[in-house]
Amino acid sequence: MTFEPESLAHDQLASVQAAVSAEPELEGSSICVSMMGRSVLLEGYVAGYGDREKATAIAASIAGPENVHDRMRDADEIGDTT
Repeated sequence: MTFEPESLAHDQLASVQAAVSAEPELEGSSICVSMMGRSVLLEGYVAGYGDREKATAIAASIAGPENVHDRMRDADEIGDTT
């Protein structure tokens, strides 16, 4: 049985989205998971460094650490535009 690259990317995306959504420690975060080629992109806002580490660890366990790109920001940056 062989898998097409698009199928693998879709499966990885669905797996990472489900795992991040199911993590109770990340309930206060607003994380968007998407794919760019074989890379998982994590974007949005997290409550703090611990949430960032948790989200990237979840994604890395599924896609591999070399395939995870963290573009998340801390939630306290929302109002800090100076």
